[in-house]
Amino acid sequence: MPKKAALAKVSAKSARGVAPLLVDVRGLMLAARDGAVQAAGLILLPLVRLALLFAVTSARADDWPQWRGPNRDGVWRETGILETIPASGLEIRWRVKVGAGYSGPVVAQGRVFVSDHVFNPEVERVVCFDEATGKQLWLHSYPTGYKDMEYGNGPRAAPTVHDGQVHTLGTQGHLFCLDAAKGEVVWKKNLAEDFHGQIPRYGASAAPLVVGDLLIVCAGGQPDASVAALDRKTGELRWKALSDRPAYSAPVVINAGGTEQLVVWTADSITSLEPATGKVHWQVPWKAEFDPAQMVASPVWHKDLLLFMGAWSRGSKMLKLDSAKPAASVLWETGTKPTTTISTPMFQDDDHFYAILGNGSLACLDAATGKEVWSTREPTSGNYGNAHLTPNVDRVFLFNHTGHLILARLTPKGYEELGRCLLVEPTAGYRAQGPITWAHPAYANKSVFARNDRELVCASLAAGQTVATAEPRPTVKARVLTDFEKNAALGLAFSPNGKTLACATWQGLVKVLDLSTGNELPAPKPHNDWVCSVTFSPDGKLLVSAGGSEFKPERNGGKTSAQVKLWDVTAGKELGEFTGHTNKVFSAVFSPDGKTLATGSADQTVRLWDVATRKQRAVLEGHTDAVWSVAFSADGKAVASASADRTVRLWDTTTGKERITFNGHEDEVRAVALSPDGKTLASGSADWTVRLWDLTTQKERVVLKGHRGGVQCLAFSSDGHTLATGSLDETVKLWDLATGKERVTLRGHRSGISAVAFSPDDRTLASAGMDDAVRLWDLTRDR
Repeated sequence: MPKKAALAKVSAKSARGVAPLLVDVRGLMLAARDGAVQAAGLILLPLVRLALLFAVTSARADDWPQWRGPNRDGVWRETGILETIPASGLEIRWRVKVGAGYSGPVVAQGRVFVSDHVFNPEVERVVCFDEATGKQLWLHSYPTGYKDMEYGNGPRAAPTVHDGQVHTLGTQGHLFCLDAAKGEVVWKKNLAEDFHGQIPRYGASAAPLVVGDLLIVCAGGQPDASVAALDRKTGELRWKALSDRPAYSAPVVINAGGTEQLVVWTADSITSLEPATGKVHWQVPWKAEFDPAQMVASPVWHKDLLLFMGAWSRGSKMLKLDSAKPAASVLWETGTKPTTTISTPMFQDDDHFYAILGNGSLACLDAATGKEVWSTREPTSGNYGNAHLTPNVDRVFLFNHTGHLILARLTPKGYEELGRCLLVEPTAGYRAQGPITWAHPAYANKSVFARNDRELVCASLAAGQTVATAEPRPTVKARVLTDFEKNAALGLAFSPNGKTLACATWQGLVKVLDLSTGNELPAPKPHNDWVCSVTFSPDGKLLVSAGGSEFKPERNGGKTSAQVKLWDVTAGKELGEFTGHTNKVFSAVFSPDGKTLATGSADQTVRLWDVATRKQRAVLEGHTDAVWSVAFSADGKAVASASADRTVRLWDTTTGKERITFNGHEDEVRAVALSPDGKTLASGSADWTVRLWDLTTQKERVVLKGHRGGVQCLAFSSDGHTLATGSLDETVKLWDLATGKERVTLRGHRSGISAVAFSPDDRTLASAGMDDAVRLWDLTRDR
């Protein structure tokens, strides 16, 4: 073998898994490759090895300084990690408040960096915390506007930390280089203004990549500026390339064919570029015909294979890399399945890869063909389940969309779970999607760092850790309605006689169940979008179902939608719809006399309707954000509303005037209920608390604390002695109203609680999980 080829081969082997560091020795490698004499090659070989060794050992190997870790390959190589996750959970080192965002945290040199989005005023931020304590060290913010961006909660791209600098990319294309120690701006760019960049529909998402002295960004610019290389210290443009439309996949660097290659996946092609110049090595055309959201997962490099797993059933490609030169050929490709949604797949051996499929299941696939070997929904649940996969030695950490951290062993023989715990609650980062956790976690220094839209959590993963003893499980038993495992209920209502249970589901179906037989009874035709609420009239003759969409899909003419249906239970037929809302209706409830219907909507209004005519009686305006929940007083003279604007309002139903506004919650108020005796108003919030308000004095009576997640729903028992609360921490709690003390915690759900309802005789409590079954709890033992 020629010395030049031998050098390239040894360099590639030595650098396997440290692709982003290879550029530090690019000059040495290029010198050997570009015609240095054999003597030079003999001299350079040990220098390359020495430089690579220095690059690896000089960096903190247990840091996680960028998207998918130090090598951007999603592998956590640290040892001394626990082998199972105990049922009692993990040792939480610290929790801190953050704003909204899908961008994952990164960890470098004793600091944690995360980008987020807050309102009033609306800004994106980069926040730096001390890794040991969670103490905030600095904050940098800049104004931005999300307008009508779908999934518009916050930044997508994880920060990139290198050589004392933090490089961040905001949703609207704001690119910053900040001093990692102080947060001061070193330089900044705007992709839309400086490169005539097109910001993708769901926002700029591709994390910047450091390659030597260059910062690679997917600018989406014209002309020929889809990819740009900037001087990472000054921001000066070094080169630009391609006229492709931007997508969401982050670029990677690989070493194959005897050279370093920058691989970018745009909405029009897969392209390998020379990092130093932007020169095209090779290109595989692949045009997104559905949406650039087909291209989200990062390219995955494994030896001579390069995997591109598309989304939305639009196909995937496996490329075969040439060993002698920078070139690639298609090993296999599909037009539909297998595909993913937003999760990047991973290899565990040479013959198989593992991925979250577009249907929400985890699957093992044959690397040579793309054929499915096995699949399971165990770690994901739900048709739109998701999880980030991070191998560690022979096991894999999975952080799923419901906020669970799972440890498992994945082999071609199947899935073996080694424990799980709820790490952070799923938060409604964008209400139209529902509560999720999509941000990629960071793994560093024997810890995991994970965030949602409200907090950043650091938990220990060190072997031999001690954790609190698990709470004893309650004696309350539950009957599980398994029909809802793949079509979760968002709203629940018992009929007045307690014989049937109505369920509102995210698939747009209303299910009415005979509780004695479990059989389905006649129900309204499917809604166009989600059904969020169901309610029976006091006489049980009528059923109202309400929902809609905060998205603006083409089927709705590019507009948000609202749908409120009236169903005659006795006759088994629809009577019509209540029309007037312009956005998703989250809550609907009958007045005690059954003559009036109250609805709360994302259009920020509460509306009162005449049930007999389905005509609008009054529009109650005053909230400044979505109305999540409404409830009538026992005498029907007042209606309460809970809103994302953090307030609870009490309205006079005769005049339509606001009686009083209750302030005190620190976050969105998700649920409201009025006690049967009319003396107490209860409100549940994303701030983890339930507040009880005395309606006689109009003052706060007590704050109920105990949940470790947002309170999504609550209900009073008919005797007024008990309050049930459901939370995103996956628990239902029963509280004694006389003392304000917690009576019992009901556990069993594997996702956040979306609805709770007492049966008329208070002997049964129904609870709905957002991604799992409805449960009927027998409360006779709790009496």
